[in-house]
Amino acid sequence: PFGAFLDPVADKLMVSTALILLTGKYGAIVAIPSAIILAREISVSALREWMASKGKRDSVKVGFQGKCKTAFTMLSLTIILAVPDGWTTANFGLSCSVMNIGMIMLYLSALVTVTSGSVYFKAAAPVLLGKED
Repeated sequence: PFGAFLDPVADKLMVSTALILLTGKYGAIVAIPSAIILAREISVSALREWMASKGKRDSVKVGFQGKCKTAFTMLSLTIILAVPDGWTTANFGLSCSVMNIGMIMLYLSALVTVTSGSVYFKAAAPVLLGKED
């Protein structure tokens, strides 16, 4: 039970730390998807806690799209972290290609983040709007 609680918290801390550090290193190109991903994490976590207080936690349980989002985000961060220091957009070697793949995946991850977050809010809408059965 305690491990089931800590596992998603550890994932969020690991991803958040990597996003913040990479934003400091690369600037706005990483800051934009990072802000989207972090905002979604905070809002969905708050939604889950609020729904739990209403006894409706099961309606916002982790779904397939959320799991895909987590895997996709972690994969993109792993790729970006694998690129050696000194990468710039002027480089056209292998590390540049790898970095571009990682960046594209990070932006796609931000898109999946928005769509998966909307699934949770749509599921919670009746309770949020006071129109539950």
